[in-house]
Amino acid sequence: MSHIKKVKNLTKPKGNVRSEPAKLRDIIYIDFTKYPNWTETVKIKEFNNCLKDVNEASRHFFFIVDQLIPDIESYGEKIFSQKAKHCHILYGEAANKARKVIRKIHGKNVLDDSTEIWELAAKTEEIRLIGVFVNEKVRKFYPLFIDHHHLIYPSLKYNQLDYKKYSFTKENIKSAK
Repeated sequence: MSHIKKVKNLTKPKGNVRSEPAKLRDIIYIDFTKYPNWTETVKIKEFNNCLKDVNEASRHFFFIVDQLIPDIESYGEKIFSQKAKHCHILYGEAANKARKVIRKIHGKNVLDDSTEIWELAAKTEEIRLIGVFVNEKVRKFYPLFIDHHHLIYPSLKYNQLDYKKYSFTKENIKSAK
């Protein structure tokens, strides 16, 4: 029988390395289940979130999953202290336009006129998620629709194309083989 020699560990663990738990107020939970029609496309007067074609749809939905959602979750408390670029409450005409779109997609009784509607964006791109926050222990964001072309809160940088002609919808995506 061979003799197993014990090796003595001379290194003492240092107590100065700590992993701080995230504060619950810094966490944003995005709930995609409460309003399942948040990916619907609609045309209402000056607003159209239909897409150009299957290529644009693929690019936009990949961007939403790959960059927009992770960016929103990483912003945490910065959204509410106005330190997250392109993330803010909608006011005035932009809020009214958003309410019309929300009611068209989800029905007339989804929001009252005093509900704060938020526009959230990634660090890049024109695509915006429009929805509402519920602030409990963890901040919950409920997406209500996608502003694919930045038309709720227009920008000269992104509103050059004629989006009124776009007609590619979620139903076209579902039927694409």
